[in-house]
Amino acid sequence: MQRPPPLQWLPAFEAAARLLSFSKAALELHVTTAAISQQIRQLESHLGVPLFLRLTRRVALTDAGRDFADIVTQTLQTYRSGHQALLHRHARPVLRLSMTPLVAHELLIPRLAAFQAAHPGVSLNLDARMDLVDFDREGIDAAIRLGSGQWPGLEAQPLCACDAAIVASPALLARLPVRSLDDLRHHTLIHPRHSQIDWDAAAQFLGVPALKRQGDLVLDSDLSALRAAEQGLGIAICVLPASPSVQASLIVPGRLSWVVPPVRLPQPAYFVWRAQGGKDALVQQAFAWIQANVAPDA
Repeated sequence: MQRPPPLQWLPAFEAAARLLSFSKAALELHVTTAAISQQIRQLESHLGVPLFLRLTRRVALTDAGRDFADIVTQTLQTYRSGHQALLHRHARPVLRLSMTPLVAHELLIPRLAAFQAAHPGVSLNLDARMDLVDFDREGIDAAIRLGSGQWPGLEAQPLCACDAAIVASPALLARLPVRSLDDLRHHTLIHPRHSQIDWDAAAQFLGVPALKRQGDLVLDSDLSALRAAEQGLGIAICVLPASPSVQASLIVPGRLSWVVPPVRLPQPAYFVWRAQGGKDALVQQAFAWIQANVAPDA
């Protein structure tokens, strides 16, 4: 019995049969046209039948070529779908979570060992940034977002209430006290880039048309803003979970002081995800872990 042709010849034939062009098949597979022609000649020699009619400036399938194309297409589809099913069953799951740097570095990474111990087979990818992610384009499984809870195509679950925190170093406040909002004119005002709460927003929820200041310092993240405030570079505003214990861990006496009491924001933070079947249970387990660390007093 004649053995079937080597599997490595099949992709060249499938592409050429589907596109009815050796040159287009070569472009698709990133090889030369000569390589496609050679593999098809080897295939025809092995089978003992012509698979293509070489016409002027084009090729066409013979009857044998059409029959073989059906076999090859089914074979490759079975191989590809089986490969994906194998990965789904046995590959190490990867969970991609997006959040601000403050939440990632100050609240979750120090407590990551507990999640790893509970889920030893899961790879965790924390995407720490201020701007909103695009679920469709960036492959994120879940994210923390401040807002209304209504995002088309996404599921959202309330995570925690949030406060606007206005803080500065005790040394700066001792030198330049802030007894009223008018005293901000002596200070540099710090806020993170891409934050939904900046000093213009602060003016609105403090009930004034604008906040006078000596200058602005815009940094890449909420965590950078807090660190700059600790260094006495100005007064920072950022969004914090409303949990008293979390705020106490971040606004450490001697390093930072409240300029005004925390202001409750009208919209909470949500845990947002796209329902996707295979990862739904894992996403909910991640939600429970995150909520335990950003809202431990709830």
